[in-house]
Amino acid sequence: MTERLVRFSSDVTAADAGRRTIVGTVVPYGVSGETSIGPVVFEPGSLKAAEGVKLLLEHDGRRPIGKATGFVDGPDRLVGSFRVSNTSAGTDALVEASDGLRDGLSVGAAILESTVGEAGELIVSSAELREVSLVTTPAFTEALVSQVAASGDPAPATPDAPEPAPSEEDDPMEHSTPEVAAAAVDPTETPVVEAASPKLPYVTQHLRALDGLTAGSFAKASLDAQAGDHDAQALVTAALADNTTTTGAGVVPTRFLRDVIGVLDTSRPFIASISREALPDAGMEFKVPRRTQAPTVAAQAAEGDEVSSTAFTLDHLTVDVKTYGGGERISRQLIERSDPAYLDRLILEMGAAFAQATDKFAYDTVAAAMVAGNVSDGATIAAAVGQAISDSYAEYRQAPGNLVVAPTTTGSFGFEDLLKAVDSEGRPLFSSAGQLVNQPGNLVVPGTTGSVMGLRLIVEPNTGATVNPMVYPSGAATYYESAGAPVQVSVQAVNTLEVEVAVYGYCATAVKYGDAIRALTVTP
Repeated sequence: MTERLVRFSSDVTAADAGRRTIVGTVVPYGVSGETSIGPVVFEPGSLKAAEGVKLLLEHDGRRPIGKATGFVDGPDRLVGSFRVSNTSAGTDALVEASDGLRDGLSVGAAILESTVGEAGELIVSSAELREVSLVTTPAFTEALVSQVAASGDPAPATPDAPEPAPSEEDDPMEHSTPEVAAAAVDPTETPVVEAASPKLPYVTQHLRALDGLTAGSFAKASLDAQAGDHDAQALVTAALADNTTTTGAGVVPTRFLRDVIGVLDTSRPFIASISREALPDAGMEFKVPRRTQAPTVAAQAAEGDEVSSTAFTLDHLTVDVKTYGGGERISRQLIERSDPAYLDRLILEMGAAFAQATDKFAYDTVAAAMVAGNVSDGATIAAAVGQAISDSYAEYRQAPGNLVVAPTTTGSFGFEDLLKAVDSEGRPLFSSAGQLVNQPGNLVVPGTTGSVMGLRLIVEPNTGATVNPMVYPSGAATYYESAGAPVQVSVQAVNTLEVEVAVYGYCATAVKYGDAIRALTVTP
């Protein structure tokens, strides 16, 4: 049994500051999610919780804030309830969850049994839940807080008063379905703040001279101005110096918002379109047996005659293991005193860079291994795709399932050409615009998904260079990756109070049926 570690995120569905509980979906079943090891689908009932599952903050084992109190395993999801400790960190976490600032659940699980689906996703049938973290940015875009309840401000922790055990009716897991209902907020407890009325409702624009003004006369003028004396109001207005954020810049702080400008794209569309397997646990290369000559079968000419006999021979395909990684040296001050947390953002950025680099590696390997001269030509895009399907089937004995293109026009055509293609009447050929007359494809607009001549469309933005359109079956190539990649490592530099942080992972791509991969050209 091979164990693989995976992290993914889901949503907090309820946070109760009074009872100090957080409830949320631990994992949705039957839904493909982009995790640390690529797309993963958990089957119903596949995730079992280990003993003493702790609730951490941002996957930091040194920052526990609570502990799981129970789980409800439903037909479409696993829901967890967590008791948050009565500490300052726990109280801050409850407030952040209630305010929607830190409202995602990120889960660490060990995969015990799994298979690979048709689209290359890992289908998990058995896994063990190891830890759950409250995080700022969940991996799933739909992982948003749907219900938040606060039944009152939590009382400060006292060393003499033990924390009361939750009663049965206080347990949010006892009477809930996986869609947990939040406790109602009493509107009578909400404080009402009323804006103060202005003291000086009117000011004249005729200013008086300030010659001979003393501190006493200015104080009297101020009192008269508050009583409504327009002349006194003018005097006060003239006497006051203009102070702005420019002249008082020393006491006006510069605020930085928590949002960081920059696209975080951890998707690997090309890797998701080919088959996936675990990387062997040792060595910087491995070999895959490959048939060089197949045995033959033929009709026996006559009884007693020798039957067809052709040797079945094999050799092997050597696959190199590549190491992808990156790192930075960060001061301890930047790690501990930054907000938003610099280290958290750095790890997210490194994970996205790892995903994009490995996706490009897989595409480049497959494109380079395509058999020279495997080009399918046509007068139109549809004709070229149709020819490629036929040519690939003739080699692979199975119909190909994928078409990869670049976002813009590169090679023969790109995604933008599919969107712009029209028939003689000006009707879209591929984009779904409500008409299906003579339509050889169906692209979801706006979006980058859909089909072209029955092939799944793969829009590949990670290569950074020309992407020649290719038609290929998912089994033509296999991507191998080490468990848990990318792995995070850190080294303390005691003499400079710096931390060296890096992420890395091992991967390989084996092109098993290069003759089933077809490049496309359009020659009008």
